[in-house]
Amino acid sequence: MDFSTAAEVMNRFIAFVIALIANEIAQGYMARFQGDNTPELNGRLTFNPLPHMDPIGSVVLPLIGSMIGGFMFGYPKPMPINTSNMKNPKWSPVITALAGPALNLMLSTVAIAILFSIGTVADGNPMIAIYRVLQNMVMICAFWAIFQLIPLPPLAGSEVVSALLPYDLRQKYESIAPYSMIIFILLIFSGAFRILAWIAQIWIGLSTVFVQSILG
Repeated sequence: MDFSTAAEVMNRFIAFVIALIANEIAQGYMARFQGDNTPELNGRLTFNPLPHMDPIGSVVLPLIGSMIGGFMFGYPKPMPINTSNMKNPKWSPVITALAGPALNLMLSTVAIAILFSIGTVADGNPMIAIYRVLQNMVMICAFWAIFQLIPLPPLAGSEVVSALLPYDLRQKYESIAPYSMIIFILLIFSGAFRILAWIAQIWIGLSTVFVQSILG
């Protein structure tokens, strides 16, 4: 592996870790706003990535995905949340879960705005590493946000579905949680995630138009 390839692997990895950790931090702070201080008591309201990172899910798997190219998969340490402490037992967990994808969509847009503001950075410029990370964040943050909205436990989309279902159906729906990983693997190999990439591209396109209208 030459230096340029290794640098690109690290840039993609860093962008993915930012998206992963941002999702957790957003959920932790939103949980506190909704009345649950469990994340704070467990030291998870921090911008230090280490308390959020799982050695396999946050390091090994994303690095492998970054080296292979294409879809990058990973997971952080589970965010400790006690929904019984929240203001609204039905909707507070939904709001908390959606905070992560919302922040990642914003990060994607912010990355576009920064790239638009600074213009092109030539190879050899001291800022090139940050520039490449921002370039990767545009797609990775947008894709990770859309991925989190898949209605499969434990992703954010499943919280929305659970809140909308009556009790009996909710119990049956949540019983698929042990099989979520198998379903994810099937989705990856079926090419279904191309749809998610397409949706992410739509967000990126809309964000680009928005940024250009504001900064152009």
